[in-house]
Amino acid sequence: MTNHWIDIQHSDVILVMGSNAAENHPISFKWVMRAKDKGAKLISVDPRFTRTSAKADIFAALRSGTDIAFIGGMINH
Repeated sequence: MTNHWIDIQHSDVILVMGSNAAENHPISFKWVMRAKDKGAKLISVDPRFTRTSAKADIFAALRSGTDIAFIGGMINH
């Protein structure tokens, strides 16, 4: 991504795909939590249930090979 972490606090929807940002990037994840406090939705897409998934409004556990179809559906939506 090319934007600054602080810009995340102004997001309406945050999609975290294949990453456990809450555990691996706790300092930057605080901006995600600030956005959630303002009403943003957090979508976690990962085959594992992680700390990020625990904080997410929507947890989508994908099987291997379905990530491109998921992204296509998100773009279409």
